[in-house]
Amino acid sequence: MSKQQPSAMPWFETANPIPRNRKTVTVIGAGISGCTVAAALKKRGFNVTVVDRHNHAGAEASGNPEGIVYPKLSPRDDLLPRVNLAAIQFASHYYQPFWDSGLGRQCGVLVVPENEKARRDFKLISERYADQTEMVKTIAHGQLEALSGVPLQAESALYFPQLGWLPPQLICEQLLKLNDIPLVQADIHSLEYSEQQQSWQLLDANKQLVIETESAIIASAFDCKKFSQTAYLPLRKIRGQITQLPCTPESSKMKMVVCGECYITPAEEGLHGCGATYNKDLFTTELRDIDHQTNLAQIAATDAGLAAVLGNPTNEKLTGRANFRCTTSDYLPIAGPVPDRGAMLEDYAKLRRDAKTPMTTLGAYLPNLYVNCGMGSRGLSYAPLTAELLAAEIAGEKTILNDTLPEELCQAMHPVRFLIRDLKRNRI
Repeated sequence: MSKQQPSAMPWFETANPIPRNRKTVTVIGAGISGCTVAAALKKRGFNVTVVDRHNHAGAEASGNPEGIVYPKLSPRDDLLPRVNLAAIQFASHYYQPFWDSGLGRQCGVLVVPENEKARRDFKLISERYADQTEMVKTIAHGQLEALSGVPLQAESALYFPQLGWLPPQLICEQLLKLNDIPLVQADIHSLEYSEQQQSWQLLDANKQLVIETESAIIASAFDCKKFSQTAYLPLRKIRGQITQLPCTPESSKMKMVVCGECYITPAEEGLHGCGATYNKDLFTTELRDIDHQTNLAQIAATDAGLAAVLGNPTNEKLTGRANFRCTTSDYLPIAGPVPDRGAMLEDYAKLRRDAKTPMTTLGAYLPNLYVNCGMGSRGLSYAPLTAELLAAEIAGEKTILNDTLPEELCQAMHPVRFLIRDLKRNRI
């Protein structure tokens, strides 16, 4: 990535770039993060293959019937809301062709405050973005029912007219199909680099070669932890269960996604989708009645008007799906080249003694190996932007830094950030 202060943070610069002569890239993982980056590279003329342990795209976390392009803004100038803002702005344009073709609905997203602090923040957010009403605007209580279609009780809400919901699995499938990207079914267990061939060898559980590629991108969510090259990343596996519940004559009038304690989508084929739970240290995809009830309780906590129009559906009328988010310790996604951890720890060892030690050594990175993961519950929001960031870097472009992302936001998502933070805190 380009640098403005080369002596301040040299670890973001690559000291040992390896030329790309064959332009072959293999993406490990056919979820939304893998498929978006595969498509972005294919459009740049790369020969791209996607490898996944399933025989179709979007089989795991990206397999929910509905996903929300979810906004999370703040009145403060912190990195997380700034990245989220850039992501939803980019995503709203990225998904326009899919919405236009009938996939999902660009119905708008309405966010109601969860508590008094959120109400105060919403007022500040409205003031901060007062000149960007095409992106976000405040809706007063008296206008909420006419806009949303249901009698919401909230005093006010933030309205994002350019956002909506999408079927993530179908988006993944379309990205591969439209860009003529092959999907190879294989369970990759390790990666080894061949200095002689200047390529990565992707191996299965029996150490048998599945594919050889000049560049590789690990986009396999929490499974990034199983590869020695990315095992250091502070990732967490969080179970989430969604609930699909039948609409009522009143709830069928809902026009847009409503978010608060959880989200709920307008009825599609007679069903609303809502969720999702946040189950730590629970590793089953079996549906649980208690989680359906949690989702219904969160709907009621979001807005009493929602609870009133939905009624009290019984458990036997509820369906859903459970899978796992991949979250990071700072809640920001990870997108960039994979550091050579051993070399980095040696080169920047002085940071353990004094975090402000001036450094001039450029970063050591594994040749043509990248990672794209850690989207949490905002994969649809983050993936188009991180895919563009990665593809631009691999292709040697710098325009995204100027046009979409300031350098500090790119660095906020860079994989090396965790190594440098831990060195400065003397944790490693």
